[in-house]
Amino acid sequence: MKKVSMIILKILLIAVIFAASLVLLVWGGLNIAKFFIYSDYYSSKTNICKNPGIHDNFVCQGIAVSEENEKILVCGYMTDKTNSRIYVTDSDNDSYYVNLTRDGEVFTGHAGGMAITGDTVYLANGSKLYTFSLSEILSLNNGDSVDIGKGTKVNNSASFVYSDENYVYVGEFHDGGKYVTKHPYQTNDGLYHAIITKYSVNDLTTPIKIYSVRDKVQGACFTPDGKVVLSTSYGLSDTVYYVYNEADAIDSGLTLDGAPLYYLNGCVKEMKGPAMGEDLDYYEGKVITLTESASDKYIFGKFFFANKIVAIEF
Repeated sequence: MKKVSMIILKILLIAVIFAASLVLLVWGGLNIAKFFIYSDYYSSKTNICKNPGIHDNFVCQGIAVSEENEKILVCGYMTDKTNSRIYVTDSDNDSYYVNLTRDGEVFTGHAGGMAITGDTVYLANGSKLYTFSLSEILSLNNGDSVDIGKGTKVNNSASFVYSDENYVYVGEFHDGGKYVTKHPYQTNDGLYHAIITKYSVNDLTTPIKIYSVRDKVQGACFTPDGKVVLSTSYGLSDTVYYVYNEADAIDSGLTLDGAPLYYLNGCVKEMKGPAMGEDLDYYEGKVITLTESASDKYIFGKFFFANKIVAIEF
């Protein structure tokens, strides 16, 4: 009987070793395959630093760079429904977080996008742009709180935001299912449902220009050399980056809230990357971004080393 038990134990051990080896083989194969599947992405990107908070129930959404202070800010929400956060990090991975409150109360919003102009931080969430002080955030200690105020209502659902020295661009996310917007326009490239609204940094109440954009946009970057880069993703599908020349945008002849409506026309570059790509910003001549796939909520990105903030050259 003892001999039979030993045989069964050996068989089980062999089966476990075989299963583990198979898992490692598949995992290793997929990690090699990704470089071929997303060859343009991996040949164009460089790692900046670790994506902070991916082991803290934090789900990253927005990213913004302060080149003057050599700091990168990452905003997002918490799966345990505690205060949404902003992590402050740098190229040395020296990071800390601050909790967000809104008008003195706990803020648990999606915190979908973030941008910085001078000392002003813009946070996009729920059809509003919230503004607060960068210097205040940089003066805080780990776990302290910053209040984002009451916010300013904009003319779209405010899922993401980008800014430069003069303008703020706030846009919305549409997937036709859980997230539905109210701005359908028939463009030369098909029916689009979302918009990006351009405002002056001095006036977040009066739209200057409207861009009709494709569905599932998670972030936008208006580069100094005239490009418009959009990141699109949802669920486990590939992140797709679309690049346009802003000068090629077509005036539709329509207006929205007093501002002319333009169609982004003629994508000049399309590039696929790993799933769950999020917000964009501009950093040292490149577009900086991150994915939420390595957060504790989704996990799988941890196995594919999608745990970095990266810069992509378009």
